Amino acid sequence: MKPMFRVFSFTVLTSTLLFSSCVKDLYDPEVIAEKNPDAEIPVGFKFTTTKNVNLTVNVNDEYNGEKFYLVEVYNQNPLASNSKSKLLTAGVATGRAPFVEDIVVSQSDSVLYIKQTDPLQREVVKVLDVTSATTAVCDFSNYTFTTKSASSVAISTRAIPAPSEKATAYPLPNENQRTLLGSGAITLAANTKYYLPAGVTNNQITFEGGRNNIELYVEGSTTFSNTFSLTDGCKIIVLPKGKIVANAGLNWYGNDVVVAIHEGGSFNINSDASFGKNNKVINDGSLVTKNLIMDNNAKVINNGTFTTPNIQVTNNSVLENNNVFVVNELKGNSNTKLVNNGDLKATSISLTNTFTIDNNHHIEAAYLFFGGGGGTLNNNCFTVCDDLETEQGTLNSAPGSLLACKDFYGNNSTFTLKGNAIFSIGDVAAYSLPTSNKLTSGSNFNYNVVINGVIENSLKPLFYVKSGVIKNGWKPLSLGGFLDVAISPSYDANLLNNVAETVKLSKEPQTAIAETACNGSGATEDPGTGTPTNPSFPIKVETGNEYTFAMEDNWPALGDYDMNDFVFTIDKISYKKGNNNKLATLSFEITPVAAGATNRLALGVQFDKIASGSLSLVSSTDGIGTKENGQEKANLILFPDVYSTFGISSPGITNTDPSKTKYASKSYQFEVAFNNSVSESDINISNLNFYLIIGQNNDVNRKEVHLAGYKPTSKVKSDPLDYTDYNNMVWGLLIPTADFKYPIEALKIQDAYPNFLNWAKSGGSNNANWYLSPQSGKVYNK
Repeated sequence: MKPMFRVFSFTVLTSTLLFSSCVKDLYDPEVIAEKNPDAEIPVGFKFTTTKNVNLTVNVNDEYNGEKFYLVEVYNQNPLASNSKSKLLTAGVATGRAPFVEDIVVSQSDSVLYIKQTDPLQREVVKVLDVTSATTAVCDFSNYTFTTKSASSVAISTRAIPAPSEKATAYPLPNENQRTLLGSGAITLAANTKYYLPAGVTNNQITFEGGRNNIELYVEGSTTFSNTFSLTDGCKIIVLPKGKIVANAGLNWYGNDVVVAIHEGGSFNINSDASFGKNNKVINDGSLVTKNLIMDNNAKVINNGTFTTPNIQVTNNSVLENNNVFVVNELKGNSNTKLVNNGDLKATSISLTNTFTIDNNHHIEAAYLFFGGGGGTLNNNCFTVCDDLETEQGTLNSAPGSLLACKDFYGNNSTFTLKGNAIFSIGDVAAYSLPTSNKLTSGSNFNYNVVINGVIENSLKPLFYVKSGVIKNGWKPLSLGGFLDVAISPSYDANLLNNVAETVKLSKEPQTAIAETACNGSGATEDPGTGTPTNPSFPIKVETGNEYTFAMEDNWPALGDYDMNDFVFTIDKISYKKGNNNKLATLSFEITPVAAGATNRLALGVQFDKIASGSLSLVSSTDGIGTKENGQEKANLILFPDVYSTFGISSPGITNTDPSKTKYASKSYQFEVAFNNSVSESDINISNLNFYLIIGQNNDVNRKEVHLAGYKPTSKVKSDPLDYTDYNNMVWGLLIPTADFKYPIEALKIQDAYPNFLNWAKSGGSNNANWYLSPQSGKVYNK
């Protein structure tokens, strides 16, 4: 268990702590807070809302160190259209000299977005998890930009499986085993084989119910005008040049019925038909049906041409296409399967309840729907549709394959792309598909859509949104594994949920994939500007970092602990960097917000890593700032009189009491220069030691108030215990936002922010963003 200090009471301010009239100007070790058993704050906790991360970025150097890559670090996705991303830091790198900086982020920040811009001005973003990191490495070097068409990744055409069965497995029986038919009427008998020879037409053949094991071999022509039924073991074999037409209902309700159509033969069913109970249709010729239902382990093996307006596949049935299959509407459910080894063209394919498609060649559809119950597509080659809708769908794409659609809707669905597979959304005009009106134009990622990438043979897959409006719910899309993601249209910052560190985000594909029979037109790489160039040095880095400092002035007494004795913001932090990532200048802006104190106050800053002689003040608004002499480290007096920035001549409660006048204050800009170039790490917010000077600015031994853990300037001679008291309480807070709502006058910060105490007691582990949830009516909002 960590050692603890008892903290000052959060509920009662006792008279021993109210030193406003008798507190000493200097630290007095005899003036301490009383012990209180109500709460505990871990020893060493400095009330920090930020953390330092030592970041290394390895760029994907294609120029052998001769060109510089721009590296930018953001707190949110900079590629999103409405992102509120803030630039945290920036610099340059080569393969020989990575980008290395010690950056400061909010304790609640869990990820960083690292953007690499190469000499061709191509932008790529990776996400880096810094939830509990003190060091982090972002590596772009394992991603390859293809800059020459000759190095485009080619894929071979996937081998198509052989048909599981052919009609030739059902040859004409020997002459002594069959009964020859003429053109006369006949009712077929059970357990008998019949042969209708070539050149003979007989439209008076009757299958009578209840007669099993009838086999009819047709090389001539026959038409069934009345409803007929095939019972157990019956077979109809259409031999080459044979032709059968069924104009009435066809009901195959027996077990193990077989219909086999040889190459050159045809079977047209012009009325609704259904079959099941292990029945099987093998078509090597031409099969045309009206509405067809496959049920109870039925199987169709198409090795020829199969055309039907509507087909329903259900209850463990299998539809295998090895050649040409044209259908208006295909519906499947209940543990059934479509195996496509040929060309399948459909207006609508609707799959529910664990239906599986194994696609080894080409599927083209206007509308492809995976409904509830877990439909699966194993796409090993080419699947393209106008509209793709997935509800609890599982879609797996093999290396070299293409899954493409113009419009997309996804909900509770998972995509797994392997090797150099492509999943694209947007323009599919090149494929001349029939159009669908099932979905509105664009992409709609509704909820829990996951796209995972898997490397195979050193190749990574591509997820590419080419065009169309992107709609989304609240962070519905997660990207995992090794995956290149290119999203060209603008998209909302709340589109992406979890993004793996191995995912690469861009607006255009960064790797060319050559066109093959299985991937349509492949993927064209982003050419960039065509001519590699370096950034113009020095580069100006205008960060989005912004902070609020909230200070108490009664040190070493806690006073009312409202953290509003002086409140100011710092933002517009910018600097110029050379090609060695060293800084020559630094600019920042400070805005006084409130001064809820009656003491005379001045504001200073000490550059803890910069010697006094190494810094000069270039400029400040109205010349308000001065460099302070006689200091070991560089110090600036920013505001010699805090109240004057509000236009007030003497100390008094300012902008903390809602019942009193609010005073405006302008922003003050400061620019400093360094005699010797310094590292950004030396002047980040962690090394800018802001402090208050209480009372007169005494050069001999003045009273300063700093944040916990910071040392006073060399003009303070006494020991301030790192500006924490006996109970580990502090006199100042750094908040990583410029929109911090400070407590109203005399209201303790723990009362204005209900999560503050839990955060402090946990040593910062819990409620890290406590400052985003103020109590209504207890903070200054005037």
